[in-house]
Amino acid sequence: MRPCARRASCCKRTPQVTELRPDDAWLATELAALAPVLDRTRAPAPPPALLERTLRMAAAELARTPALLPGVASFRPQLPVGFRRELARLLVTSLPALALGFAWAALLLWLAPAWLAHWLPAGVALALVGAQLVAVLSALGLVTASLPLFAHRRALLRMRGVES
Repeated sequence: MRPCARRASCCKRTPQVTELRPDDAWLATELAALAPVLDRTRAPAPPPALLERTLRMAAAELARTPALLPGVASFRPQLPVGFRRELARLLVTSLPALALGFAWAALLLWLAPAWLAHWLPAGVALALVGAQLVAVLSALGLVTASLPLFAHRRALLRMRGVES
């Protein structure tokens, strides 16, 4: 028994056939007859406006300084117009959440060791609370540290006329 027949016999769904079938020869002759006709057929040229826009965008992209990391904008000597306003706007909206996060971390540090000590040894309870505290503070730090990146991106989008 050949390998593909053996596989087909134990497969419950429709077997994948890799052998030549009788209609494959017919298809091959039809494609061979169509090949010269398709080789003579020319595709339509793209519109001149599309060519001009593509060349303009490519020239602008090639003129930019390369990014140090993919997806990170290259260094610019000055910040885009509106960066400070966007950063202030993001900070104002995120300050209540940051204060709530710090309050949660403080409450966790204050109440959780005593509460967990009823069920766990004191060292394990403190380790659990410490891990939770480190996780909360790390998340808050990462969110706070990413705000200038968001502000920079939003300022660039506003300069280009894209409203968010």
